[in-house]
Amino acid sequence: MQKMAHPKGSPLTASGKGITSGGENRAAAYKRHVIEVVLWVIGFVVLIVASIMVHSHPAPWPFDLQTTIAIQRIQYPGWLRACIAAISHLNDPVPAGITLALWFVGLAIFRKFQQAIFLGVGVTLADWIEFVLNHFVNRPRPSSPLIHVYQPEPIPSFPSGHTEHDMVYYGFLLYLSFTKPVRQWRYYRFLLPLQILAVVIMFTIGYSRILEGSHWITDALAGYLSGALLLMVLIWLYRWTTIKLAERKVKKS
Repeated sequence: MQKMAHPKGSPLTASGKGITSGGENRAAAYKRHVIEVVLWVIGFVVLIVASIMVHSHPAPWPFDLQTTIAIQRIQYPGWLRACIAAISHLNDPVPAGITLALWFVGLAIFRKFQQAIFLGVGVTLADWIEFVLNHFVNRPRPSSPLIHVYQPEPIPSFPSGHTEHDMVYYGFLLYLSFTKPVRQWRYYRFLLPLQILAVVIMFTIGYSRILEGSHWITDALAGYLSGALLLMVLIWLYRWTTIKLAERKVKKS
């Protein structure tokens, strides 16, 4: 049986009933793919139903208002409040676009063209899809005499664009950092602080948007869900193209 090198180090087999082209047990791979697809479909249905409900009832739900009031009443230490605000503002469109462009250029300089395209183009397309959904639902931004809105914004509120962006952006960077080529890098252990920072930002961005009065909790939760769905699609496409590019390279050699 002819064997070929897989991009992640596993052998690619030209034939074999029990092994995929990526060197994975076919039955296990099929089961994993089924679970992933089922979870994705469930999440997609939940997002669509929630979007229709919010479109029909754009006013905040009682727990939306109560959650924002409770979060804004907490007495935060000055440094913590500044960190939470920074997480929110660093992901505004301009700074987020600049950092994404820098990542794209940096990866391209090191000839990581596939990663650069998926990160730059993939995240941009995900944000565009979120923008379309945002305007379809057309939920007004939080506004109530019981809460404080630190930075009024004219763009509709549901889902949270900052939350979706961070889920896809930092989520895909995390995924890349755990791929085998990166894990085999001699300085890989120095990426740990950046990996932790990415996780912290992903988990706190929704909270920061509620604290800022920019979104209701349902906006943030929808942003997490839509971001996770878009991230899964991005990773699926990346895996597929990685295998196809490896197979094409072997055929040419």
